[in-house]
Amino acid sequence: METAIERGTAKTGAVAPDPDAAVQEARAESRRQDQQAITALKAGDRSAFHHLITKYQRQVYSHCLRMVNDEEESYDLSQEIFLRVYKNIHNYQHNYSFYTWLYRITVNCCIDYLRKRKRQPFSVSLSQGIPGESWESGKEQEHPDEKYVPEKSALTRELNDILNEAIDQLSDKLKVIIILKEIEGFSYDEIAEILECSRGTVKSRLFRARERLKILLGPHFGRG
Repeated sequence: METAIERGTAKTGAVAPDPDAAVQEARAESRRQDQQAITALKAGDRSAFHHLITKYQRQVYSHCLRMVNDEEESYDLSQEIFLRVYKNIHNYQHNYSFYTWLYRITVNCCIDYLRKRKRQPFSVSLSQGIPGESWESGKEQEHPDEKYVPEKSALTRELNDILNEAIDQLSDKLKVIIILKEIEGFSYDEIAEILECSRGTVKSRLFRARERLKILLGPHFGRG
C-alpha cells in the first residue's frame, strides 16, 4: 500500500534529503575552506592562520584539557600546538585532511607533555569542543540549570570522579584511544590516521582499553 509520504513524493517529484549526504557535503566544504586557508598561508597571508586558529582552537584546547587536566597547561599547550602548525605548515600534505594533521600534532604534544611530568590526577570533560570560540571560552564553564537537582548533580560528579580515576590508570596509548573514540567521537579510520597506525591496531587498543576499564570499574558497578 502506498504511504502518504510516497504519494506526496510522487505528486511533487521531490526526493527526501539524505542527511548523510548533507554531512558529507559539509565536511567537504570544511576541507575546501581549510585548503584555501593553507594555500594562502603558504603564500604569506598570516590572516589565513588566524582563520585556522579561530576554527579549531576550542577543539584543540578541549583535547589538551582532557589529557592533562590543567587549564593553564592546556592553554600553553594549545599555543605551542598552533606554533608548531605555523612552523611546519609547509610540510603539510594535502592527501589527508588538515584536521587529521592538526590532531596528530595535538595528540603527540599532549603525550610528550605527560611523559615529561609526574603523574597527576586526571579528569575528563565529557562535553564536546565547539570550534570558533575564544581561548577563554574553551575552558570549562558553568551554565545555570533551571532544573538543577542537588542529588542528581552530586551523583553525576561522583560518577565522573570514578570514571576519571579509572581512565587515569590507563597507559597513555590506551587513554588517548578512549578519549578520541568514546569522548570525541572519531571513527576508527580517523583515529588510525591521527595516530599513524592501522585500523586493526586502533580496534585492538580500544578493546584492551575497554577491558581494562571494565576491571577498574567493576568494584563500583559490577562486572557486567
